[in-house]
Amino acid sequence: MNLTDGSMVWDAMGMEAAAADFSRFFPTYAFDGREVFAMILQGRIGDAVKALGNGITGVLYAQTGEVRSIFTAVLILGIAAALLVNFADLFHDHQVSDIAFYFVYLLMITVLLHAFVKSISIVRELLEAMTTFIKLYIPTYMVAVGSAAGAASASAYYQILLLVVYLIESVYLSVLLPAVHVYILLTVVNGVWMEEKLTMLLELLHKTIGVGVKITLGVITGFGLLQAMISPVLDSLQLTALKKAMSAIPGLGGLTEGMFETVIGSAVLIKNGIGLYITLVLLLLCCVPLVRLFAYAAAVKAGAALIGIVSDRRMTNCAGRVGDGNMLLFKIALASVGMFLIQIAIITYTTGGGV
Repeated sequence: MNLTDGSMVWDAMGMEAAAADFSRFFPTYAFDGREVFAMILQGRIGDAVKALGNGITGVLYAQTGEVRSIFTAVLILGIAAALLVNFADLFHDHQVSDIAFYFVYLLMITVLLHAFVKSISIVRELLEAMTTFIKLYIPTYMVAVGSAAGAASASAYYQILLLVVYLIESVYLSVLLPAVHVYILLTVVNGVWMEEKLTMLLELLHKTIGVGVKITLGVITGFGLLQAMISPVLDSLQLTALKKAMSAIPGLGGLTEGMFETVIGSAVLIKNGIGLYITLVLLLLCCVPLVRLFAYAAAVKAGAALIGIVSDRRMTNCAGRVGDGNMLLFKIALASVGMFLIQIAIITYTTGGGV
């Protein structure tokens, strides 16, 4: 098999079915997977990235209008609240200014919750897309890993990647996202009181969510490293024994040993090529949602920083904490992508096929 012919390897590894399912689940991402994979095997990584990245710039630019409108709304409402508070003495009845302030505060909450609902829907869709993507491509990748390194490595790393899917589905979707939702709701309620009675509770919840993200990332990395200490070594010993047995064949030892090394080298190249292809497609899948999440969080935080110069403390703190909640969503999404990329890196490094 000519390894530089990506089409032959593509068909031999059965990647056409996974690519077809990918197109069915993610119709907005249109690219020629066969061509991209051929570029990777030929070492044309830059061309592969360009082929995958075509059209992303336009999608990202289309989101700037909504982000700008959120930032502008936060800024205008914060200034309006500042005017109402600073000129409250103009009213004979301070209840009028208080009612006006709470009216502006409700408008601010509406804008902030709109941005948050957008962000949490993006995260939920991204995490679900991630798990679908892993289920599509990992079986093919594990076949390549088994061919290059051995059955023990393939089995062990397949279990680790299933653990990634389980953590995303069970911990992130079922625990951390609802926790961020509670954090935002408490933030809104906290701004009703002048004393902001829920500040300590909000800080505790914020830290707990952050620690939860770090723990899941550490667990996945730790399991991957522990597996890397055992499974590849077992497979390497088996391959070494097989190589020595083949080299001991009278008259054919040198030839069979050379063929064995060529086969293993080819399997490693295919495995690394598939791993890089999966990594690039995953980054394509996650690029737009991650940029949108960061843009929403940055817009709210920037607006809160600016209105903090003149506006009421409750208004500023509410906007700032909603920005923190959006940033938590961004960290959750980034950690879910990072867990998978870390495992791909560990697998690629530890199953190099050296015997």
